[in-house]
Amino acid sequence: MQVSVEQLEGLERRMTVQVPADAVEQKVQSRLQSLTHKARIDGFRPGKVPMKIIKRMYGAQVRQEVLGEVMEQSFQDALVEQQLRPAGGPKVEPLKIEEGQDFEYAATFEVFPDFTPSGIEGQKITRPVAEVADIDIDKMIENLRKQRANWVSVERPAQENDRVTISFEGTLDGEGFPGGKGENTEVVLGEGRMIAEFEQKLHGLSANTESEFEVQFPADYHSEDLAGKTVQFKVQVHKVEESELPEVDEAFVQAFGIEDGSIDGLRTALRQNMERELQDGVKSYIKNQVMDALLQVNKFPVPQALIDSEVETLAKQAGFPEQDDADTKAFKAKMFEDAAKRRVGLGLIVAKLAADNELKIDEDRVRERLENVAASYQDSSEVIRYYRQNPRLMQGIHDLVMEDQIVDWLLESAVFEEQTMSFEEVMNPKRPAASGTGNIEQDSGEDDTPNEQ
Repeated sequence: MQVSVEQLEGLERRMTVQVPADAVEQKVQSRLQSLTHKARIDGFRPGKVPMKIIKRMYGAQVRQEVLGEVMEQSFQDALVEQQLRPAGGPKVEPLKIEEGQDFEYAATFEVFPDFTPSGIEGQKITRPVAEVADIDIDKMIENLRKQRANWVSVERPAQENDRVTISFEGTLDGEGFPGGKGENTEVVLGEGRMIAEFEQKLHGLSANTESEFEVQFPADYHSEDLAGKTVQFKVQVHKVEESELPEVDEAFVQAFGIEDGSIDGLRTALRQNMERELQDGVKSYIKNQVMDALLQVNKFPVPQALIDSEVETLAKQAGFPEQDDADTKAFKAKMFEDAAKRRVGLGLIVAKLAADNELKIDEDRVRERLENVAASYQDSSEVIRYYRQNPRLMQGIHDLVMEDQIVDWLLESAVFEEQTMSFEEVMNPKRPAASGTGNIEQDSGEDDTPNEQ
């Protein structure tokens, strides 16, 4: 077997593999010979079919099967020989497949980047100092009331805090754009789910009416195609509703598992839950800073194949349909590519740090995280058993545990600065906006943890 490797742009490689003709023909002949004993052909006794008839009937199919097997095995052997680690599957181009000639093909693929990861020695990390205040509990109770609100249709024009159900279509210079169309979309005015000017134009509209208006997208809007542009919208208003919030009475409190129905009991339970959430929030706040720092000090190319795979994962998690057309792919790439690149890059850094520093997985942490995952299910032991029997799920658990171990290890060399913060500032920190999309909904933000695959 002869192998040559050409370095293309960035991480891309083109590997040409040549397999001797006799190696291929031996496999073909062996496969055909076995068919002489198995084939059932009219006019011949079993095992007595002449080879020339077997070859005429099955030769092309057998040769195709053998070439596929030879290609698969020789590709793996060539990778080992050339010490290459492909990131994603190859694009294979057959070069010579004629009978009697050496079998030759070219495989184009990306490789994993080769880099020496840097840590965060001396980096300043903010450690939040926060507590759950009475006002935070007040806000939580108000949120609980909103979650149980009863929406009632009204005939008046829409105003702040109303829920408006609309269908809309936006065009830029007469052309539609990804994310610029919606059917029966519910918008609560004042929540800031849509860009501000679009939401403001919905004020004053009534049910069963239509409206056309222009919206100028912000100059710093995340989609370059729309930033600073004026877009025309057609909107059909289906419903305008106002919310009726439930009273915080005994029945309301008991609905949340407080048997005595007292407000004090509810506030105590909320405080306990929020304090646990705050502890996790502080850890997450610190972890995100570590990840930001790692990306700042480690610059390397990220395989596009891994980014594309992560885009699909994020799109699936977001509920996107599994369509494979060009428009859907382009939309998903615009919406998720930056986040995917970040997650993949962090995953590569974490894996390299763990390998280079011989960090071993902490099985106690694995067991603890698995128990935490299972705790939210009725039959936790069955969930744990299911995870233990599923290598992919267990790999996800191991990846998350290793991330935490890496963060703890890196923090040993960091410099901490304590900063007083509110509960809200810790739990909902301002993060960089996600990548561009034409969707008129505002970005909701992503957890920037590394790739979990």
